[in-house]
Amino acid sequence: MKTTPPTIAGTPGSTARSGVSTRAILIGLLLTPLNVFFLTKALWIWTNITGAESLFTNTIAILFGLAMLNQALKRWRPRWVFSAGEMLTVYLMLSIGTGLTSSRWDLGGALSSYMTHAFWFATDENRWREALWPILPTWLTVRDFDALAGFYMGGSEAYRLVVLKAWIEPVLWWTGAVAVIMWVSLCLNSIVRRRWADEEKLAFPLTTLPVQLADERFLLLRSRLFWAGVVIAFALGTWNIVAGAVPALPPFPTSWNFETFVTNNPPWSFLRFYDLLWSPWHLGLCYLIPLDLAFSLLVFTMVWSAEYVVSGHLGWCINKWSGFPYGEQQTAGGFVALAVMAIWLDRRFLLEVAKRTIGIRDPLPDERHEALSYRAAAIGALIGLSILWWFLARAGLQTWLILAFLANYYLMVMVICRLRAQLGPPSHQLYGAMPNWVLPTLVGSRTIGPHALGMMHLLRPFLEEQRNHPAPVQLEGFKMAESGRMERARLAAVMGLVPVVAVLSYFWASLHIGYQTGMGTGQANRFHVLIGRWGTEELTTTLLNPSQSDLSGSTAMVVSFGLTTALYFLKLRFNWWPLHPVAFPIAMSNTIANIAPALFAAWLTKGLLLRYGGLKAHRNALPFFLGLIAGDAVKVTAAALWFELSGGGVGWDPTGI
Repeated sequence: MKTTPPTIAGTPGSTARSGVSTRAILIGLLLTPLNVFFLTKALWIWTNITGAESLFTNTIAILFGLAMLNQALKRWRPRWVFSAGEMLTVYLMLSIGTGLTSSRWDLGGALSSYMTHAFWFATDENRWREALWPILPTWLTVRDFDALAGFYMGGSEAYRLVVLKAWIEPVLWWTGAVAVIMWVSLCLNSIVRRRWADEEKLAFPLTTLPVQLADERFLLLRSRLFWAGVVIAFALGTWNIVAGAVPALPPFPTSWNFETFVTNNPPWSFLRFYDLLWSPWHLGLCYLIPLDLAFSLLVFTMVWSAEYVVSGHLGWCINKWSGFPYGEQQTAGGFVALAVMAIWLDRRFLLEVAKRTIGIRDPLPDERHEALSYRAAAIGALIGLSILWWFLARAGLQTWLILAFLANYYLMVMVICRLRAQLGPPSHQLYGAMPNWVLPTLVGSRTIGPHALGMMHLLRPFLEEQRNHPAPVQLEGFKMAESGRMERARLAAVMGLVPVVAVLSYFWASLHIGYQTGMGTGQANRFHVLIGRWGTEELTTTLLNPSQSDLSGSTAMVVSFGLTTALYFLKLRFNWWPLHPVAFPIAMSNTIANIAPALFAAWLTKGLLLRYGGLKAHRNALPFFLGLIAGDAVKVTAAALWFELSGGGVGWDPTGI
């Protein structure tokens, strides 16, 4: 799918630089704290309003608003009109900040809880003082009981000296850590950009809507089909809002919750999802992906569901969240296979990068148009990894464990970037493929040791679902630069700055809201306390019952590695092979299972258009589905803003309207 005109980013002239203009940077920096505050309050009081899918509703809505503002400026203030690059710069800055702070399981929803839970809730009965306090680094946690009282009980002031003194050191350490984590991924993305975008010409499907909204050369805002999609999606959400307030009006169903049908009804109770969704947002996202991926996701969703239902029926599965059929371990093996295959296929390119890094080969003539030269990117990544190495070593991790941890983490980060660049899956959940799952399975918690386990516990907000990981946004930003005429080096500098601003804004928002509301009170979403409790209790259990390597789980990893590799070989060898290897580990995600109806509808619609109308029919229909995404994003964001201004209560979910 071609999404951008054939232009080269970074070419000489004012057009390239104007994309990452001072005005755009200032607007992005101004909006980032407001955006993060809004998302943090949503997590504290309601639920996450975005972050489960590959695109973010809030950033799409803001970009749509900028596009509408541009139309007004053209008429009333032509000199103030934003360029496509300026709008994309703001979009990318907000997307990175959103990725870091939009999920209840990841950094934005869990970090403040993991930093404090074991200290506020320690009792004589749970013995956390003796078992956990010594192994959790003091410089990464908040232990002052007086400072934590207001955070959990509310009705207090965050800007007191005792509070600031307790929080300042861990806040700065975590901010620096996130900045370095994102810097390394930025360097790696700069290295692979040429190979994936220019040589392999990957489609980057998830850049389609942002680029076409910002760049008027695509004429998206003049398409009647686009506006039809916007109106349908927005009107549907508005109708459901009104129907929720007026019981006499029937809502239009966009989801079905069947939890009551499967709970306590084995073997169906072994299903790991309870919702089916077919909202306009999901229909639009699913339409962007290739047909073979959509079909494969449907097939493997049924395969995963059958595995658990049959295992439960035969008594092989006792707990659907652990043990046989080892879904997380199979997922890990599948993603590792995808990483190994990507490295193998790009081995010659990576060898050339290594030669240019050490000076055996001269730099390419046009490397100055990249975000960073190959040498600068490689050295930058090595410096960042060295800092992370020191950070983990200071926290108590052994040398071999640090090497395994960083290798595992960044392999998975680059797998996400590759999957999104090539196929644009509607969601990507790597929960079981991150180091906190893989390493204990392979070597056992006894080998890892208590201090390393304590540090990995604190790092869990960085190792959970990964559905909202912002690293792919960096790579997509380099791709968008082609259409937005942005200078990649300047864009890279901005994307490197945003994590610092976003994380500091997250802590400010958490403290401001927390000391007013209270994490442990009924005014806050209960998941804040529950997530911290689950993680802390799991760490306690692991310490009290240290394990050796899990032979069964390791075997599941090896089997799934082999299966995914075989699927990859078949896909490369035979054009007619229908099952895409990427779908095997991705389909394990609850998010993918939830949107199965949308996947089927999009697969059927796109297949019929391509079969009977060809590529032209598909391209003609594309604006309608982009309109569904944009309209639903505006609806969700507008509903959340309205709810915020009206002072809504706990537990409300604007995405379910």
